[in-house]
This record gives sequence, C-alpha cells and structure tokens, in this order.
Amino acid sequence: MVREPLVRSPEREWSDRDILMLVAVAATAVLWPIGLLLTWASVRWRLRDKLIATILPLAGLILSLVILPAGGRGIGLSGPSGLAWTVEVGRYAGLVGAPLLAALYLGIRARLPARLLGGLVLLALAILALGQLAFFLGGRLRPGGA
Repeated sequence: MVREPLVRSPEREWSDRDILMLVAVAATAVLWPIGLLLTWASVRWRLRDKLIATILPLAGLILSLVILPAGGRGIGLSGPSGLAWTVEVGRYAGLVGAPLLAALYLGIRARLPARLLGGLVLLALAILALGQLAFFLGGRLRPGGA
C-alpha cells in the first residue's frame, strides 16, 4: 500500500476586495465610523448586513449617551450612586462592545477563517486597551510637570 504525500492547499491570493473587507472589519471594531464607510463601499456584504452593522454601533452609542444614566458628566438622566459602576460598565459595553459585535458579525458574514477573525478581534481589543490606558494616564498628567 503506497501512501500519497500530503498535498498542501495552495495559498489563498487576496484581491483588493478581500483587503478592503479585512480593513472594514478591523476598522469597524476600533474606529467604527470609518469601518462602516468601508463596509458600505464594499460589495462583499448585502444591504441587510450593512444595515445591521450600522445599527449595532449606533444603538450602543445611543444606549451609552442617552438611555443609561450619565450623572453629572453627560446628557442622560442621573441615577443612584450605588449603580455608578454598573452604569460605567454599561456605557463602556455600549461604546466598545457594540462595534466589536458589529465587526464580528461582518467577519462571520464574510466567512473569514475563525483564526483570522479571532486575530482581528484580539488586535482590536489590544488597540482599544492601549487607547484606554493612554486616556487614563493622560488624565493623571498635570501641566507643567510634577
């Protein structure tokens, strides 16, 4: 019995449309207005996919700015102080989680390989974490040193 050698599948060639699709998915997770512009410019997704990917981040933004109590810092209703951390988690989930969910949706609808989609999500989470850290550290800095 002769065994045939394992034949590796040929490497996938990426077209300009494929690259646009990847950038649209990644940008939707991090800078969702830009990602959504790229999504609407792409022919890869159907109208329904584009609408869902647009509505998710907008709903998260509306939830975090209008519906969730914002206390003295925002435009929402003021809430009990015991719920302050819950409100902040909800606000952050609306602002960050909804675009991530939209990016995941677009990646799944585009049939991206699971490893590639997971890598894009991890990269987006790392970028968002670095941005949050920079925001936190920037608030601690005082003008004029010391």
